[in-house]
Amino acid sequence: MPIEFIGRVSGVDDELCLVAAIAERDDGTGRALVFQAGLEPPDDQDVRLGHDTHCLVTETHGTAYGCVRELAIDGNRMHVIIDQHALAELGLTDTEIQVELAIAPEAIELLRQYLSRVLTYGRPEAQPTVLRT
Repeated sequence: MPIEFIGRVSGVDDELCLVAAIAERDDGTGRALVFQAGLEPPDDQDVRLGHDTHCLVTETHGTAYGCVRELAIDGNRMHVIIDQHALAELGLTDTEIQVELAIAPEAIELLRQYLSRVLTYGRPEAQPTVLRT
């Protein structure tokens, strides 16, 4: 059964790293997905640690690198497929996540732009096989 939630709060940032996030509530409760990537190309240490790709963080602070297999935004719907091997790390129960984007059209557009940048960071084999933002 897919994980479903309504994303009412979004945010992007590129000060310390690239960040694109969507959350159920702005008080920190409820579901959240935070997609992150570096601003600079990965260095040798990033490669050694497996941090030479995008990172996904959930509301439980579960964290996994290179785990997004597919991401598509169609209108106000975001569909995400996560690698099965990352479920335990992320604290998730299903590989499929459906998010209704209950945010302004301008915020959806900004989220699209940042997700494209975040999810194409680093080693190509860790990038999503499907990316429609």
